[in-house]
Amino acid sequence: MAKPMIGIAPGTLIVDSQMFPGRQRDYVNRDYLRSVTENGGVPLILPVTTDPETIARYVPVIDGLLLCGGHDVAPATYGEAASAKLGGIDPERDTYELALIKAVHAVHKPILGICRGVQILNVCYGGTLYQDVSAMPSGQGVLKHMQGQLAAYGIHDVAVTPDSVLASYLGATKVAVNSFHHQTLRKIAPGFQTVATAPDQVVEAIEATAGGLQLGVQWHPEMMQQADSVQARLFAQWIAACK
Repeated sequence: MAKPMIGIAPGTLIVDSQMFPGRQRDYVNRDYLRSVTENGGVPLILPVTTDPETIARYVPVIDGLLLCGGHDVAPATYGEAASAKLGGIDPERDTYELALIKAVHAVHKPILGICRGVQILNVCYGGTLYQDVSAMPSGQGVLKHMQGQLAAYGIHDVAVTPDSVLASYLGATKVAVNSFHHQTLRKIAPGFQTVATAPDQVVEAIEATAGGLQLGVQWHPEMMQQADSVQARLFAQWIAACK
């Protein structure tokens, strides 16, 4: 059987250099590409676009969709004004990914969201975000969620719901994860459930309860999977499901 084609929705940036100042780029960190190729898939980068016809052409080519980390999700996408602690946003990327998620889900192909990816997945179906973990209720969100270094190092544990798809993929109900985010999930979208939490009640993973395989994790397993067999198993199991 042919390896599944994994579409990757890329990050975006504005180039800050003397040669190409202000030029926009779509990019994917090689950790994502290696995580796909080393665990049974073929990566295919799907450039950002808001053209519906182009998005529609992407969908039949891929067997699963991987949503990467990056900019904050613009609060306008879930009906809020920007708070003082909102980071950089890219509304065009938001528009693209929201349309792409819906198009891929419509044909029942698996989706995996990582970091920003779990956030945009939640927003797509009616969920909301804390624009910064400091906005969580007192006593919550108090762990270090932006470690800033040692990307392969698990800085805190997460508890995983035993009967979840995520637990079956990881082969564990308690795992150490890295952390590179300041936004986090608030209201969980209808049709999804929380399947992993940090000790300070930050939601670390959600999955769809019906209508196909849609899974999102707040940590960055692609940065850990070469040294951590549990995180590699997550990719291997999800990619196998894309077959």
